[in-house]
Amino acid sequence: MDSIGAQKVIWCDNCDRDVDIGLLSPDGLCPGCDTWLADSRDGGSVPWHFWVVVVAAVIYLGWRAAQGVLWVGQQLF
Repeated sequence: MDSIGAQKVIWCDNCDRDVDIGLLSPDGLCPGCDTWLADSRDGGSVPWHFWVVVVAAVIYLGWRAAQGVLWVGQQLF
């Protein structure tokens, strides 16, 4: 079990293998044998630090684009 108490894999008796919860169908069925294993998770959310990196990348690339436009302007005029 992970830190919030949810299992990350489920054992499928028909397939004799572990099935990752992310591989379950929306109905919670095993991808190999269509046996119901569990309620599948609703689409999880991304970690907060992913969005921090996205914002930082957008700011950085925006700044670099502005510098590029200024540089081209200086080269032409």
